[in-house]
Amino acid sequence: MQVAIVGDYPLDSAHLRGGVEAAFAYLVKGLRQFEDLQVHIITMQSESHMESTEIEQDGVILHLLPGLARFELARMYRIYQSQLNEILDRIQPAVVHAQGSTYHAYAALKSGSPTVLTVHGVFREDIKYARNLVIRLRNQLAALLIERYSLSHTRHLIAISRYVATYFSSLLRPETQVYYIPNAIDKSYLNLQDIASGHTILFAGRVLPLKRLLDLVKAFEKIIQHFPQAQLRIAGECQSEPAYVKTIRAFIREAGLHNQVHLLGSLSEEAVLREFAACDVLALPSAQENAPMVIAQAMAAGKPVVATPVGGVSGMVSHGETGFLVDVGDTDGLADALLHLLRDSSLRARMGQLGHKFAAENYHPDIVAKRTYDVYQRIAASHRQRR
Repeated sequence: MQVAIVGDYPLDSAHLRGGVEAAFAYLVKGLRQFEDLQVHIITMQSESHMESTEIEQDGVILHLLPGLARFELARMYRIYQSQLNEILDRIQPAVVHAQGSTYHAYAALKSGSPTVLTVHGVFREDIKYARNLVIRLRNQLAALLIERYSLSHTRHLIAISRYVATYFSSLLRPETQVYYIPNAIDKSYLNLQDIASGHTILFAGRVLPLKRLLDLVKAFEKIIQHFPQAQLRIAGECQSEPAYVKTIRAFIREAGLHNQVHLLGSLSEEAVLREFAACDVLALPSAQENAPMVIAQAMAAGKPVVATPVGGVSGMVSHGETGFLVDVGDTDGLADALLHLLRDSSLRARMGQLGHKFAAENYHPDIVAKRTYDVYQRIAASHRQRR
């Protein structure tokens, strides 16, 4: 069976840009276990690459398209659509698996091929936190036109959390099949050696307003008043929202936290693994999430999580068992929860063990890949019957 997976795939497996790329890469690793499955990946190169390329890499076939042309939204992605159609017409996949709910999903559905979508986030909610007005308005238009079309026309939806299916329930057709399959994590996270020092908090993710990292830094200022040896390590790119990063840096400087708060920038996958091995707790004070990859990674690494109960987070973190959930913007509550964990090593160990067990049962790449493979077979069989 041939399957085409369409989306933002990391061309350098050592450097993964965000949770969607990581989820895509980990899924493909898991799918390699099925000998009867030929995986084609259709993704884009940077805008400087103007020609399509096809290569074989680690048992999968990569189809690399040029970056999106200018004004593609205004053209309703006609250029990208023609490029995608040409590849799909040539390989004739049994199933097309689109990653996301925007233009990859839109073009996959428009191709007429049997298509399943994995929705990694709620685009219309995420864009509310973009500070650039032009970008926010453009993305709001894309959400209105593209995300709405994709969700209202798909017949098959993989939901990585209950939240996303509930959120889009009014758009989904009555006959749409919804499959609840979480994102996979890499096996390396499940086998990490714990080298935690007892005083390290980790934030892993892009430094964006919706992540509310400034709340965490403000909470950390309160933490060191009671736990002066604490360290806050921030692993994630800082280029997307420079004004927000500037505000955070200014607060760190004014509060005299430059020796305790470390903005590490984008890290290699190997370096990210070291950060998870060395931390004692993961903090994620976001205003909006679906099912954050970093929470699954932390649980797999045996680390408790302090997060906000937004989106699908409460379906991942069990309050009082694998971590703590605090309200968005509650810096005092955030500080108290983190302090509680830093002071109690036995509690950290107990929560970490429960989190690791949950991650092994739900996020293991072989388990996730098998459930996804079963969906492919079901869709392919259904399509053959209709034909």
